[in-house]
Amino acid sequence: MEGNAVLFAACGAVMLVGGLEVVYQIYNMVVIDAKARGLKHPRLWGFFAMSGNNSGGLIMYLIGRRKYPILHMPVNDKKEMERRKKAAGIGLIFMAVGTIGLAIVIML
Repeated sequence: MEGNAVLFAACGAVMLVGGLEVVYQIYNMVVIDAKARGLKHPRLWGFFAMSGNNSGGLIMYLIGRRKYPILHMPVNDKKEMERRKKAAGIGLIFMAVGTIGLAIVIML
């Protein structure tokens, strides 16, 4: 019984770390994208995109940004964007592993 509680907490922690990593990477990717598009207050856009239930802020940002083409994105920002995409993918893997682990522990 105590082993299940430890496994439950460990899987929950893995899932939480993955979720926080994804949210952090989305914030940074939106800031880079908003700067490249010349939007005012890119950090505010990043915060707006990462907040809200069901990713409503991110969806609104993605819809609203269509009016603003990318003006200039330096090569280092493109590399940073790719690095952050990979990091977000790793965060998603952590979330999936944690969720699967939680499901297995609950079934035990």
